[in-house]
Amino acid sequence: MRDYLVIEIEAGADPAPWREAEALVLASGQWSKVAERRRFSIFLEAARPPAYRHLAGVGGGLIGEVFDAQAARRGEGRDFCLVGLGAEPREVAAALADRAFGRYVAILNDDRGPARVLRDPLGVMEAIGWRRGPLRFIGSRLPDLRALWPHELSIDWPALAAILRQKNLASVICPLKGVVSYPPGVLAGPDGEGPRLWSPAVFARRPWRDADPRALRDVVDGAVAAWAQGLGGVFCEISGGLDSAIVATSLTHARAPLLYGLNHSFPREESDERAYARAVADHIGAPLRIVERGPLRLEPAKLVGAAGGPRPNYVGGDPDHDADLSARLAEPGVEAMFTGRGGDGVFFQSGHPSLARDVLAGACGDGRIGGLARLARRNGATVWDILRRGLAPQDLTAGLGVQMFMSAAAAAGPVGRHPWLGEARDLAPAKQLQILALVNGLSAFGESRRHRAGDVIDPLMSQPVVEFCLSLAAGRLAIGANDRPFARAAFAERLPAAVLERRGKGNLTIFVAQSLCQSLDALRPYLLEGRLAAAGLVDRERLDAALCADQLVWTNITSELFVLLALEAWARRWTERLTASAAAPSPPA
Repeated sequence: MRDYLVIEIEAGADPAPWREAEALVLASGQWSKVAERRRFSIFLEAARPPAYRHLAGVGGGLIGEVFDAQAARRGEGRDFCLVGLGAEPREVAAALADRAFGRYVAILNDDRGPARVLRDPLGVMEAIGWRRGPLRFIGSRLPDLRALWPHELSIDWPALAAILRQKNLASVICPLKGVVSYPPGVLAGPDGEGPRLWSPAVFARRPWRDADPRALRDVVDGAVAAWAQGLGGVFCEISGGLDSAIVATSLTHARAPLLYGLNHSFPREESDERAYARAVADHIGAPLRIVERGPLRLEPAKLVGAAGGPRPNYVGGDPDHDADLSARLAEPGVEAMFTGRGGDGVFFQSGHPSLARDVLAGACGDGRIGGLARLARRNGATVWDILRRGLAPQDLTAGLGVQMFMSAAAAAGPVGRHPWLGEARDLAPAKQLQILALVNGLSAFGESRRHRAGDVIDPLMSQPVVEFCLSLAAGRLAIGANDRPFARAAFAERLPAAVLERRGKGNLTIFVAQSLCQSLDALRPYLLEGRLAAAGLVDRERLDAALCADQLVWTNITSELFVLLALEAWARRWTERLTASAAAPSPPA
């Protein structure tokens, strides 16, 4: 996981507790001390430490990988130079947010108070904080050292209910009492509050109507090259879809040490993408390894694989996939895997009717009449219906929850909104939808078995790529002879015809529904007798009625059930961890 831990002592306090905590961390054998700055020290996990560099002038440190955003826009992969960033925390943080990208946390200090935290704007690296006596801790996780945990540590059930009401809040809420979540792109103090230095709405507010597709190719190439530099062997998921194919071609362009492409093939015709994956692998000259998937059996022991982090996430919904990737990342000679995750939202795969506004404004490549006709065909509707639906007042920032399965009391609480979506409410609906897709994709960075085994790199979620696509009119990205026409034009010379001209994508809906049906004997007691039910967050009667084969086959509730499973697994895992801690001998005061 590239974990880190920072220990800070209050100004003027007796340093003895600081030194005792340091000794405890080092005695565990899991951490190495790499720096001591103004009133704080920095530890990195011993097994797979992240990079570390001093931040001169601010008494701080930079943990993780930081790349040059301007170089990426030119198609080049370079580390970011830290020289000359300034002598004030706000100045340094603004320079990082504006000119760099990557997976990092900056700890910034001066003589005026406690250290402030800047988490990379996309939140690739985790950052939480807590206190214990005169000590403040900042880390990527709570270490397995009970003596360093906050005294009040417990599950925050109202916070977990807030995530059930709005599932994408899982990326900003840490439902543990005594633990503070540091939001991405914010120069945050100990309470997690501070000025926001990066927001997607800024880039989406005045989108360009035109741009050269080659500029998108350059920035994707640059982001991939930056992430790939210095790595040993890597493999790339090649699903057969457009996004993973683009990443694979950029890895080849960067001359990355690509060992093989990986395709998971599912046992139904509509979800079998092997032919497209082979076309990509043959086109770039890479071996392709195919995993023939059988039925997915969802069991409690599997579901906890992605549940150990400080907040819930949805990245481990297919535990067999997660286990396979974890095993591959643990193989000798493999340092990282690349994915195409995030491309659907960034490149704007959706054909939502709200795109009619872009078409009427002339912000698409097909003209107004042609653009409306294409949009109508994609939606199976008439042009008049598309205009009616697309021009109607609408707010697409709301997102979704699982209220249908919540108890009346839990569902009655306020429905929160992710900060990025709150800032997007004055944008055109299509841009709201793009930011919603971006927010929903942030759980890709959460903890899972594969993230614990090695580096999982999602280059299409890199800040320069995201900024470029947010800055381009949604109509230019989305409306053309095929979906994502701008991205297709950008990489047309590199993609095999089978993928370039493909319409649609693999569909796992039936496979997933069948998997849930075949797992009901394990899932029914897991949810109906689980921690969420015991805490009064779910309505057992409604959930009981839904957990039957007929309901799973004839209703579209699989997404809601996977959210429930993810949060149940997280709550069980933390209940076990807290119970084990309470049963252990008490640490010294």
